[in-house]
This record gives sequence, C-alpha cells and structure tokens, in this order.
Amino acid sequence: MLRHMVGLLVGLVVAPLLWVGAAWSAAEITGHLQAQRFSDPMLLTACAVMMGVGVACGVLAGTRVSPLAAFVAGGLVLGASLWPLLSYDTMAAAVPDWLAEPGTLFHPMGPGLPLHLALGTLLFISSLPFSRWRPPLRREDALPAYPPAPAPAPAPPSVDPYDAGRTGDDPGRTTTPFRRDGEGFQPLAPDGTDHTRTFRDDG
Repeated sequence: MLRHMVGLLVGLVVAPLLWVGAAWSAAEITGHLQAQRFSDPMLLTACAVMMGVGVACGVLAGTRVSPLAAFVAGGLVLGASLWPLLSYDTMAAAVPDWLAEPGTLFHPMGPGLPLHLALGTLLFISSLPFSRWRPPLRREDALPAYPPAPAPAPAPPSVDPYDAGRTGDDPGRTTTPFRRDGEGFQPLAPDGTDHTRTFRDDG
C-alpha cells in the first residue's frame, strides 16, 4: 500500500513538470528550426529538456515500484490534451485568462499538443498490465528452493571373499582338517574315522 501512495505523489508532481517541459521544449525547437538558428545554444538546451522528458517517461513506464505514478501522470497529461478536442467550450471556460488564447505556450491546444498526446498515451497504457500491480518478489521467493538431499542408501552387508562358494559348512569351524597321501591333500571325514598318523621310531 505504501508503494502505491508514493506512486500517487510522484504522479501528481511529475505530471505538470512533463507538461511544462514538453510544451516549452517543443515550442523552442520548432521556433529555432523555422528561423534556422541552428547555432543558438538555446536549441541544445531545448533538446536536452526534451530528452529529459523522455527519460522521465521511460522511468515511469518501466519502474516496478508502483504503476500508479505512470497511471496518474499519463492520465492527467492525456486528459488535459483530449479535453479541448472533445469539449472546447468547457475547457475555454475553465482555463485562466492568461491561457485563454489558443496557441500560447502552455495552452492545451498549444505547440506541445502532439507531444502531450503521445507521452500521455504511453504512460497511461504502460500502467494497465495487471502484472505491474503485483508486489515485487522478494529475493528469497524469486529463486526456487533446492530440493532436499536424498537419504543415503544403507551400506551393503560385508561378505567374506574367502567364504564365497562354501555351502553347508559349520560356522564354528575355522579350518578344514586334511591329510596328505600319495594322491595329494584329502580332507578328513567329518565323523572322525580318519586320524592323523603318529610317526614313531620302530628301530
């Protein structure tokens, strides 16, 4: 709500400045060009003022603070320009005496009328999109949050490489008894019938 209040105040302040700047610079530039006074410093000054009016309109049309500034400024400038075109008698009765003569500098039908119509329309139309009336996103809401890391997978069961291929063995046994004969190593019978031979001296 605060940003729209600021936009309203900015629009009310900027609208007359845009009107005066556009009217004065348009009259000066037109007069200097018609008189072919190209080296007059006032021509450059009028062009600088005209550029300043364009910069101000660009800021109002593109700012994300509040579109109400462009809405108010553009509506006032456009309304004052269309008023004499739609109802000249009511406009002539409302303006002060020093502005009653058409063609004067700040008269609605003065030299700045074409520029006022263009700038007022630009500002007014730029404030209409609904997306400009949304509050600006906060920094933490602008980027999506990172998804949580997946849970670590459970460690696989440890396998003794020396037990790969053993089946049916007694887990309490650590070694397999065997005997050696002429044919090689032979495992002992599990029932204990085989025994290790005892070497003795018969001599």
